[in-house]
Amino acid sequence: MPGLVRKDSLGFLLTDTARLFRQVFEKTATENGLGLTPGEIRALAHAMRFSGSRQAVLAERLGVEPMTLSAYLDRLEARGLVRRTVDPADRRAKLVEPTEAAEAVIRQLEPLFEKMKAQATAGLSPEAVEALMDALGAMRDNLTSDCAPPDGRTAREAPAEAGTASRGKTASRR
Repeated sequence: MPGLVRKDSLGFLLTDTARLFRQVFEKTATENGLGLTPGEIRALAHAMRFSGSRQAVLAERLGVEPMTLSAYLDRLEARGLVRRTVDPADRRAKLVEPTEAAEAVIRQLEPLFEKMKAQATAGLSPEAVEALMDALGAMRDNLTSDCAPPDGRTAREAPAEAGTASRGKTASRR
């Protein structure tokens, strides 16, 4: 059987696992009791991770159309979870920042997503989970310039503090 269609090919395993993980995420997010949709939670998490980013950049990172993100942000802003300000470098652009209230919401969501992570990694040793996350982080770094330091090195080649900060290599990985 050709490698492309084998059920254990890298591409199949990644996309199928991502699809299933997203289904569990959407179910978990829908049942969170906070009245936030999965899209709003993703937008809020990205706003926190990339605080001060332009709205268009966040839309690209989320893989959604700018108008879709705008609708999420409208609802998050109405709830006091994010604020948008004019970018001083380009008055047409908006910068998105989370509020203190957003941090409280994320803290409330963390146990739900820790449970989801535990479900996904059941049967794996802590070392295997860490190795998996390191491998996925390296693959992401290879496929994007999001984490690349400005000097052209890959994030893995940069000093530890630069790569760690940009990849979020902390206990908060989900």
